[in-house]
Amino acid sequence: MRAALVTLCLSHLPFHPSCFLGYGTAVLAGRYDLDVIDLNAEIYFRRRGELKRILDVMDKTQIVSDALFNPLYDEVETHVDREYAAIPWKKYPLVYMTPPSWFPTVPTHAVLRLSRAIKRVAPGTRIFFFSNSLASWTNEGTLKENGVQSVHLNDLFAMDATTRPVRYDLLPAPVYGHRDKYLFDLLPFTLKHGCPWGRCRFCSLSRGWNSGYLERSAKAVIKELEALIDRYDPAALVCRDHSLNGHNLIEFCGYFERFDKPWCGQSRADLSGKKIQALWRAGCRGIFFGLESGSDRTLRAMNKGITSKKMSDFIKRLHSSGILPVPSLVIGAPGEGREDFDKTIQFLVDHRRYFDVVNVYPFMTTPASEFSSQKKKLDKNAPMRLFTFIQTCEDLGLKVCWGEQSIEYSLFKWVLTRHAAVS
Repeated sequence: MRAALVTLCLSHLPFHPSCFLGYGTAVLAGRYDLDVIDLNAEIYFRRRGELKRILDVMDKTQIVSDALFNPLYDEVETHVDREYAAIPWKKYPLVYMTPPSWFPTVPTHAVLRLSRAIKRVAPGTRIFFFSNSLASWTNEGTLKENGVQSVHLNDLFAMDATTRPVRYDLLPAPVYGHRDKYLFDLLPFTLKHGCPWGRCRFCSLSRGWNSGYLERSAKAVIKELEALIDRYDPAALVCRDHSLNGHNLIEFCGYFERFDKPWCGQSRADLSGKKIQALWRAGCRGIFFGLESGSDRTLRAMNKGITSKKMSDFIKRLHSSGILPVPSLVIGAPGEGREDFDKTIQFLVDHRRYFDVVNVYPFMTTPASEFSSQKKKLDKNAPMRLFTFIQTCEDLGLKVCWGEQSIEYSLFKWVLTRHAAVS
């Protein structure tokens, strides 16, 4: 039977293929005559000239924002329905949809937009959706009411999917095609499902279908990476865990050393010195982490579980080991007072020599988070504080990125450029 696996067109730049696309391809190709349509990558690839001009500006500018991509996103949005209509859906009795990115912002209406385009020309086609966004950004009940069946990566053929950790060790090695369509020669991998903390009040990444925690076997991850590196030989890799902290980290790093590949990832700011040294020896060259605030009062209100002193120690250990610390901060969190903000600015000043680039967000609630259920709002003083924060970064000579796309691009570019220079 013929089937299609397609990525939704979203405001997610194609930095690299998603894990869900890779695993989904490997699983579905074992049963169906499968066509993989990485539509999100295709659409942006056709606009690579415009995208390159934007990225060139980002490379040369000290203060950058995801808003730089808005004209491109608006242009893509205008033509999405035409792009969907151009695919011969009648050929496929089965269509599986999945997100183009690791980050789980897949709004329900985006899934329904594609499903309606399919049903318009192929009303008999069965449509499925799998992602880590369900019960947070994506409402599976609404999908089902509109003829879209949610399925789980653990068993894409079962119709009784429920929220539970992904058992990555039982999946075949991911398959990634058309890699020339991505911005970086970069492949993702995972060490676990879920976050070892999972209790931050502002975060949805460990809720809904992301809930639960399950670490992988370090040997199984290495076996999978061995197959990927042998087949694709990527220039670099990225760990797509919400946090790479875990009991399997040191063992994994010991095995990974033989690959001689640079990589980066995301971590909580409580890694031990031993784990940081293991990361360096394994080729990890950049760690993105949630600093959030320089105020312990604000960190406690967020239930971050880490003090500003521990943040400071973590940053210094990374830097002394040769790993780039890339902090993310939130401005205008609930209850943030002037004194709390001043402490954040002072923390930034005190640690300036350890940073090349910082990420900043105005506070926002995310679906299914504790703060969202409590209807917490952005502090009224946040716009002025955000301006002050950015001005401070400019005065300190720091590159500052406002938004997830710009900071990911900057981190990946730094890791790959640094590796090329060293090599």
